[in-house]
Amino acid sequence: MLESISCQYEDVHALLLERGEEGRLNDLSEDTLKAMVMFLQRFKEATKALEASKTPTLHLTAVWLDRLKRHLQPSSTDNLTFSSLKAKCLRILVEKYEIHLLHKLAMFLHPKLKSLKLLVEEHSMETVHNEVRRLVNDIKERRASPTQRVATVSSAPPEKRARQSEGLSDVEDSSSSDECTQDEVSAYIDFKSPREENFDVLSWWKEHATRFPNVAHIARSILSIPASSAASKRDFSTAGFVVSERRSQLKPGTVDDILFLHSNLKKH
Repeated sequence: MLESISCQYEDVHALLLERGEEGRLNDLSEDTLKAMVMFLQRFKEATKALEASKTPTLHLTAVWLDRLKRHLQPSSTDNLTFSSLKAKCLRILVEKYEIHLLHKLAMFLHPKLKSLKLLVEEHSMETVHNEVRRLVNDIKERRASPTQRVATVSSAPPEKRARQSEGLSDVEDSSSSDECTQDEVSAYIDFKSPREENFDVLSWWKEHATRFPNVAHIARSILSIPASSAASKRDFSTAGFVVSERRSQLKPGTVDDILFLHSNLKKH
C-alpha cells in the first residue's frame, strides 16, 4: 500500500489540492515515504522468497535471516526515526526467529551453500556433517534386507577367533560402514560447487543421485519441507472458494483435482 501511494504521490497530492484537502498530506513527507518503502522492500523480498510453493525454500531461512540482520544494521545516513525503527526490528527478529538444525541441514544439502559460511561456530558445521552421516547410516540399515542382517550376525566370529586374526591386521580389509558413510558425505563436501545463476537444486540432485545416493535421499526428504505455511494456507483459501454452498456435494477426489490444476496451471 505504501509503495502504491509513493508511486502515485504527485497524483494524490494534485487530487487533494483540487478538492481543497491538501492539508491531509501535511504529516506525510514524500522523502520519508520513499525511505520507508525502500526500508520495507527487503522484507517484501524475504517474504516472497520464503513463501514460494514451486521451489525448495527451507535452505533460504538462514540466508534471509542473515540478510535481514545486515539490512537492520545502523547506518550513518539514518535519522533518529529510522535508527529507532531498525533497532526495534532487529530486536524482534533476534527474539522471534532461531535457526535450528533442520535449517542448517537444508542449507548444507544445497550444493551452493554446503560450505555453511553463515555458521560462525565451527562446532555447528561439524554437528551438521555428523548428523548427515547418522542419517546416511540409518538409510543403509533400513535398506539392508533381513537375510543380510541375519547373515551379518551369524557370521560374526567368536571372541577367541577374533584374537587369532589379530596377526593379519596389516593386510586385512579395514573398511567399515562408518568409513563408507564418511566417504560419501566427504565426497559431497569436496565436490565442486555449481556456479550457474539459474540453478535448480532439485535437478542437480536428480543428476547426481547415482554419485551420492544416500545423501540425495536425505536431500529429497529435507528440501521438500516448506519454510513457511503460507502455501498451504493459500490452498485452504482456494478450497473455500471451490467448495461453496452451491457445490457442497463435490467428491474429495474432485476437489483435490481442482486444487491441483489451480496450483499447477500456468497463469498468463
